[in-house]
Amino acid sequence: MTNMKIALGAVQFGLPYGVSNKLGKVGDSEVKEILQYALKKGIKTLDTAPLYGNSEEIIGNFIHDNNGKCFDIVTKTPHFKSGCIDNKQINKFIETFNLSQKILGQESIYGLLVHNCDDLFLPGGEKLFKVMTELKESGAVKKIGVSVYDSEQIDIVLDNYPVDLVQLPVSIIDQRLVKSGHLDKLKKLGVEIHARSIFLQGLLLMPLNSIHPWFNPIKETLKMIHKEAEKQNISVLQLAMDFVNSIDEIDKIVTGVNSLEQLSEIINISPSFIDKNKLHNLSINDPIFLNPSNWEAGVYSK
Repeated sequence: MTNMKIALGAVQFGLPYGVSNKLGKVGDSEVKEILQYALKKGIKTLDTAPLYGNSEEIIGNFIHDNNGKCFDIVTKTPHFKSGCIDNKQINKFIETFNLSQKILGQESIYGLLVHNCDDLFLPGGEKLFKVMTELKESGAVKKIGVSVYDSEQIDIVLDNYPVDLVQLPVSIIDQRLVKSGHLDKLKKLGVEIHARSIFLQGLLLMPLNSIHPWFNPIKETLKMIHKEAEKQNISVLQLAMDFVNSIDEIDKIVTGVNSLEQLSEIINISPSFIDKNKLHNLSINDPIFLNPSNWEAGVYSK
């Protein structure tokens, strides 16, 4: 896998994130080392958001210290709290975007995504997308799109909005959008696809005996994934990366890291051939376990 296909997720730079994360938020000095290493190894894309704590500020400081543009930045809309998107919230969104642009030091942001896809389906959602389109037409943004969780959201979006970029969940345990044909559908429409949750917040990489009992209903599938990695004489991390990398429709693989060591491990994987069609039995379809927003709070206890 070329490092050009990796997009570095930045949520850990601003927040303690991930079910397997025992280290908390990544320290500012280590973030700098991670970003320097990413640049050195040819990683060109960073994925961030205003909701990721001070992630944008940390990235912006690094970019400033490195004399301007050095990454393609994908950021997202803020959270819309009410049941509709009115002019007041549109103005707040524009303020937030302008601030992100300033903090990140970017005249033009590579990608702007609706962070919660369902916001587009609220009354006033079309106003939000209209403003995003205007930002694209002005050159402030190169590509606009959405972050989605499932095929239903993709279908509704494609029926109503001309998106350039979609971020979606894909992993060896979550093959729903592969099997449903939605990746192929997006690619035929010329949509850029960024895959996230490839380790399912680190759940796939955790030692089986340290996984919270709440996940017991899918424990057997997790065991099967670990056994498949052993069978192929590779790490679970490599199996997970190889699976996602085998999907031709995916343009970028978004992965966050908690340390420089983790990024180095991901980058230095020696890719092996994998037949994704032989791994369908390692997946599940239950959104309760595939969407971390549905997880019981206790699974994050340290």
